[in-house]
Amino acid sequence: MARSAEATAAQVAGGDRVQLCTFRVGGEDYAVDIMRVREIIQPLPITPVPRAPAFVEGVVRLRGEVLPIVDVRRRFGLPTAPPTRQAKFIVVHVGGRRICLAVDEVCEVLRIPRSEIRPAPALVGLDSPRFFLGVCGGDEAAPAAGGRAGTRLRLLLDVKALLEPVGPGEIEAARAQAAASRGA
Repeated sequence: MARSAEATAAQVAGGDRVQLCTFRVGGEDYAVDIMRVREIIQPLPITPVPRAPAFVEGVVRLRGEVLPIVDVRRRFGLPTAPPTRQAKFIVVHVGGRRICLAVDEVCEVLRIPRSEIRPAPALVGLDSPRFFLGVCGGDEAAPAAGGRAGTRLRLLLDVKALLEPVGPGEIEAARAQAAASRGA
């Protein structure tokens, strides 16, 4: 179900305040709705999963539950980098299940008026921004909600979209993987 950028912006823009968990991947800032975040943990040992999509790094066991690890860096097509002390797993709830997002660094929790979230920009050659619900921050002249001038632009991440195939190659790979797992 594709959502238009206007419908998504209207959904995000309703209400008065929102809390966002901000994090960094590849030197850029992103945010997710804090209501999706269950916890933030240190990286755990990862067990690789054969034939998983390239952006699924594997699975981890967290308090008896096995959770998939989505490497946000890989999902965005960024080069891999060695883990640092700032690297974290953000455990999020999406589609009735929990997954871990592997990120370079967790920055802060922002509480901003919903009106400060603008629609995600249309990208050349794409109908709508694939992974993003909106944009906040980046106001050089005006102080941000935290009182600091010159905040960085943050893209509000659509966590559900991270799990969906993007292009024809990913769609075909997902179909082949599903057929192989059914024994077809």
